[in-house]
Amino acid sequence: MSIALLASGCFFVSCQDSELDQETPHLIAADNLYKDKAGFESGLYGVYSLVRNERSGVSVKKAGKVGTSNALVIGCMMGGTDVITSSYPRTESQFIVYWQDHLNPQNTYMRLIWEWLYKIVNSSNTIINRAENGEHSMTPDDTKYIVAEAKFMRAWAYRHLTYLYGEVPLSVEESNGTNIRMDWTRSSLDEVFKFMESDLKEAVSVLSATPLNDVRVVKGAAQHYLAELYVRMGRYNDAITVGKDLIEKGPHALITERYGKYTDQPGVAYMDMFKDGNTNISEGNTEALWVFPSEYDVEGGKGRNIMRRELISDYNKAIGLAYSVERGGRGQDRLCATNYMLTEAYGDDLVTGNETIQDDRASEHAWRKYFVVSDYDDLSKIQKDDVKVGDKLWMTTVSEFKGRESFRVNTRKWDWTRAENVKETYGYNDHLYLRLADTYLLMAEAYVKDGNAGEALKYVNAIRERANAVPATAGDMTIDYILDERARELYSEEHRRYTLLRNDKWLERTKAHNVVAGPKVTDRDKLYPIPQNFIDANVESTISNNPGYN
Repeated sequence: MSIALLASGCFFVSCQDSELDQETPHLIAADNLYKDKAGFESGLYGVYSLVRNERSGVSVKKAGKVGTSNALVIGCMMGGTDVITSSYPRTESQFIVYWQDHLNPQNTYMRLIWEWLYKIVNSSNTIINRAENGEHSMTPDDTKYIVAEAKFMRAWAYRHLTYLYGEVPLSVEESNGTNIRMDWTRSSLDEVFKFMESDLKEAVSVLSATPLNDVRVVKGAAQHYLAELYVRMGRYNDAITVGKDLIEKGPHALITERYGKYTDQPGVAYMDMFKDGNTNISEGNTEALWVFPSEYDVEGGKGRNIMRRELISDYNKAIGLAYSVERGGRGQDRLCATNYMLTEAYGDDLVTGNETIQDDRASEHAWRKYFVVSDYDDLSKIQKDDVKVGDKLWMTTVSEFKGRESFRVNTRKWDWTRAENVKETYGYNDHLYLRLADTYLLMAEAYVKDGNAGEALKYVNAIRERANAVPATAGDMTIDYILDERARELYSEEHRRYTLLRNDKWLERTKAHNVVAGPKVTDRDKLYPIPQNFIDANVESTISNNPGYN
């Protein structure tokens, strides 16, 4: 088996038309591309393009690849958990609701994600190998930077692979069509973690603390993932050292005051950073560690996402309200908050009609709780008796999840559409991907695991103070409390499944708080199956699947 069965082939991308080229139409031989700095940067932008597909879709039937619309890639990384479920799953990702036989080694959705991640690994390997062989005109400093950036991407891909599949093959060399392998083995987690550590430490030591542009990653993102890796490895003191260095010595800071383009509009500081035009570091977002840029109608390709489509209500089909910019655009409610997320995580603050919010993250600025009937609505189509312009139509908070629910309270982090097309399928707004609040809560987790509740409390209360929430106490500092705090702060941003697995809480909390998946999930489901086509093609070495999938 060649690396192609890991990476679905090797490709090289020219982004001469745009750094945001999502559809990567220019295929160029590596021998021609990797000759100078411009060529290497072009290849890197291609890898960034692949990475951004995490927030686009997997279309199994139509396109058979990652990057097209429909089932959200990140859905399998945050759905089927204590706080996110679905009442209307895509065929490709139904397993996050039904589990059991729906999750198997023949699952095409999970196979495509495996191939997408190894494509990122292989593309990164190509850049690293070509840069290190010296057959180019780059300066030593430029070479060092390009290699460090590619190693960050490689570690990022292995982070996903190890959380999703556990022990995986460790590929470190470029696939060029001549080094065909059919003898892959699964490397131990210790081996992969040490490899990731080396890559991330190099990225931390080389990458700029401030962005070279709005596309490229900064040192802070590498520090965050290195700290998280140390928590996974049980090296809590190392995690704390790296995390404190990021928080205390870097240029990043929590957003605690209103800023940017929307300060003349009602809102809260917590939500300003999710607004279009406020997201990037260059736009004043000091909390951002990594932003996924998108741009509409770019020659050569379009950066795009389907987060809004997956995570907000389809209020038009549900009740007959017209699509609009103010309402966030057209959603399909493929993923939704569990009853636990809406009725317990914030206490009473998300209860329909409550006007005494104790947490900005539970406010109407952060969650869509109702719609106001507008004069652009066709009142005859609204499925509600005696409705008139100006009425509030409150959304659902509690459900048995027995069918599609298109009028359920939803996050407003991903509101966005174009006035020219309010039914837009894709989102073309820049997306906040990783932020410093995540690092604060990771630090709290490390301190609790290291037996220091007092230090953990400082980081949790910094987050709660920004949200104008009641301060926590030292007695609150348990892993379960921190997991709840992460849900309040990072709902639909974090890879929730990974957070729970890292703390050995996925099965327990999914059973306790997800009325759909809870009765069905088992210990087997802590890992996803290795794709069967990969196992079958690896004819020179036997690879066993994860337990329960044989």
